[in-house]
Formats: sequence, structure tokens, C-alpha cells
Amino acid sequence: MDITVSEKYLWFPVDMSGEMVWVSVYDGDQKIQEMKVSLGKEHIDFYGVWKATEYLGKGLRIVSEKGEEYLDGVDIRQEKTRPQNDYPYRPRLHYTPAYGWVNDPNGLVYVDGVYHMFHQYNPYSTEWQNMSWGHATSTDLMHWEEQEVASTPDEYGTMYSGCALVDEKNTAGYGKDALLFFYTAAGGMNEWSKEAGNLFTQKLMWSTDGTKTLHKRDEELVPWIVGENRDPKVFWHAESNAYVMIMYLEENDFLILRSADLLHWEQTQKMTVPGMWECPLLIEVPVEGTDKKEWVFWSADGYYQIGSFDGYTFQTKTERKMAYFSRRAYAAQNFVNVGERVLLVPWVRLDNANGWYRGAMGIPQEICLKDGADGLQLAFSMTEELHAMRGSWEVLPQNETISIAGEAREVVLSWNAGMTGTELLEIGETTIRIDFTHGELWVDTDRKHELDGELRGVFDPAKPLDMTVVIDQEMLDILADGGRLCGTIETEENVLGKTLKLHGDAAPEAAKWCVLK
Repeated sequence: MDITVSEKYLWFPVDMSGEMVWVSVYDGDQKIQEMKVSLGKEHIDFYGVWKATEYLGKGLRIVSEKGEEYLDGVDIRQEKTRPQNDYPYRPRLHYTPAYGWVNDPNGLVYVDGVYHMFHQYNPYSTEWQNMSWGHATSTDLMHWEEQEVASTPDEYGTMYSGCALVDEKNTAGYGKDALLFFYTAAGGMNEWSKEAGNLFTQKLMWSTDGTKTLHKRDEELVPWIVGENRDPKVFWHAESNAYVMIMYLEENDFLILRSADLLHWEQTQKMTVPGMWECPLLIEVPVEGTDKKEWVFWSADGYYQIGSFDGYTFQTKTERKMAYFSRRAYAAQNFVNVGERVLLVPWVRLDNANGWYRGAMGIPQEICLKDGADGLQLAFSMTEELHAMRGSWEVLPQNETISIAGEAREVVLSWNAGMTGTELLEIGETTIRIDFTHGELWVDTDRKHELDGELRGVFDPAKPLDMTVVIDQEMLDILADGGRLCGTIETEENVLGKTLKLHGDAAPEAAKWCVLK
């Protein structure tokens, strides 16, 4: 199929029930785009979009692995704008793209008053494939605007996870305060890179115009080592005067590397940590009530260890611990260039794809370390930016069924020490059950993630208990016991159209709720 580009975007029709086929776009003999997609003919679920601005006025050739007949009857539209999707049950507080699949957050960075949230993205399906970097921006951490797809697959591979760094010293040579994005080029995950014989390597993009344009450096930073080595996270370690990269190797193996110039890297430690894998973080976290910080090594599932780090090696002080009591949140990453704040954003693994998007970004939360039953443990809290969205507090009465009335809400409950009995908070079809007799928090739902197991957290009933629940379309965020218990739950998609009821024989000392706007 030949096409002369006359508008900014090409819209590719998607039929989610069809066969996935490799489709390529050529400018002359040069391949410039490749995707695996089920193109719609008689039936179209939505349009996946490719930005073709740099090819305006040019003739392009579109081919498929199934031959020309596969493209017969396919209406690839040319439009000035991206397609809109005003799905009524879309989350209000959790970012979702207009269409497509979203997973791991990447390159979270604050610059010039704007928060940038890049993420793994497939514009052409609600299933994982065609890994690109999507992009959204916010000025308040809570209201996000979808931007152009930042970077797409090429001959080096698809765009796997990575991170951001503000190059304040022009260390890499792309300019003072250039934005650097370290990422995995997943060679072998698309036909383009298979033909070129490329494997998984760690690479670099940079921007000098505030993320409007991301340039790719051809040379690799870290060559292929083993398997699908991936997920570089880079930071400056002032005490040892070097940049540090932590990345995933395979199975339960991770690697720490150092660099003086951000371009040449030397290995300093290989770590094997049973039960932990991919998307690592190595971050300093403040200890509540002190002026101390501890290093935390974190992996995708939310498992972590507390330890020490000298710029070369991480030495663990604790056994593996778990940050979440549910398994919806995954692959969390911290924002950079935000001062002393430690702001984490995870991917929320959603099953529902009725609105032709699937997955969401978590609400940003701050973390610290607090004393717990087995020593220091991570604790989460809602940010001041979420607090700024609060309307007037209203008392939440006991034993009354109340309409949620179509608005995102925050519920705050607190109990005195030494309670007994059980209190229930019913939100639509989901029930949060606080059992003070056994010191257990349970979530009863028929929408468990396949990895959830028991949705259960434990607390000490001899001490006071607090609980915050943020209610959004499709999901609940639960924090309890000073943030030591943290979990995200998928709900029915129109939970904001349902009711709420607080009841039981362990009524809280205080119960209130408010609208979040």
C-alpha cells in the first residue's frame, strides 16, 4: 500500500478479535516504523496512532508479513488530531492513555515546573506488544495530560523500561541540564531488530528542549551480558563521586555499575536475591522521626531489602520484605529532581479493557521507613498534592448506605488502641474488613489479580489504627497502620456510581470522607 502523507497523524484501524500481523512502514528502502497489529476492515474497535509529521508530503509504503492482500480494504486514515476517547468509567485520579496498553512507569522527572511521566505503551492493542515510551505531563502530580508517544521501536529493538536524569554538569556532553533517558533496547523483540541481529542492550536518549524531542544515541552504553538484561536505573552518588547504574540481569540476578561520564560503565557488584526480579531501584529513604536515611533495594513486585551502599556494593541489613498486601501495583519508580522527596509511582495491573485501554499509573505516594513488628519497614502516604484536591470533610455515619454520587472520594477512619470485634467498609461490590480480634485487614472481592492470593494485612490491635481509602473508577487505594499496609484493588468499573456503607461492632473513633477534585 502506497500513501502520500498529508496530515500529522496516521490512524491505523484495530480489530482486537483478529490475528496479529507484523506491519512495516518504509520511506523508500528505509524501514521507519514497525508494529504487530490486527488491522480492522469490516470491524474496527479503535484506532492506533502513529505521528508522521516529519514525513509530511512524502510518499510512504506500507507492507505486511501477509502480503498485499492483507492490506486490501484497510482504511488507514490521515487526521490532524489524535482520536479522542471519552469513556465514562475511566479513572479520575489514575492516569490512563486514550487507547492501548500501558505498563511500567519510565523516566519520571520534574523539570521547569512540570512532572513528566513516561511509561511502557502499546498504541495498537490492549495487550502487551510493540513496546514504546508513552508520555504524560502534570503540573500538580494529580491531573495528567497525554502527550505524543515519545519514542518507538527501531532496528535496535523495542523500547523497554528505563529512567531519567538531569545532567546538571553536562557530564555526558549534550548540554548543561540536558535530560538524559537511559533505557533498554530489547533486541529480538521485533522483526526489525531480529533482522539486524541485535540483542538486549542498555542505551541512551537525550533532550535539550524539555522532552519535545528525544534523540537516540546509536552507541550502546552497556552491551548485552546475559538473557534479557534490562531496566537500567541511574543516579548520582555524591559520597563516592560517581554515577551508579543498577539493572536486572536474569532470574534473581542484578548488577551494579559505576561511571564518571555517564557513557562508559564498569561493573562493581553482581547480586543474587532469591524472590526478587526486574525493575530494580536503589534509593535512600528517610527514617521517620530522625535525620537518618537508609538505602533500600527494591524490585518490581514490591519486595525490598534495607541495607548500606558505599557507591560500589550494596550490603543488606534485613531479609526480603514486602511493601504491598495486593499484587496490582508493579514496577514502581521514583521521581527524580524533586529534592528530598521520595515519590513512587507504580503501574496498576488492571484486567478490565472495556474502554479500549488497559492498565493505569498509580497515584504518586511518598515513602519513608517506620518502625514495625520486624524492625524498619516501608510506609506510604498520600501526597500534599492529593490533599489539595480535598473538598469539605463530611462525617461518615455508621450503619447508613450512602451514594458515592459519581465523584472520586477519600475516606479516613481511625480507631483507638485495644479495640475488639470487626468493622466493615463496603464500597460497591468490595468489602474491606478490619478484624481487631485477630489484628487483620482483609479485602473481600471477586476481582482478585491472579497473583493476589489472600488480600490480607496484619497490624497490632493493641495500638491505634488509621486507614485511608481513595475511591476512583475501577480501583481502590488502601493505606492503613501509618502506611505500613498498602494495597490497590480493582473494582467494578463504575464503582463511583455505587454506594458505601460503614458498619460492624468496632465503630471507629472518627470517620470522615470528602470529594477529591
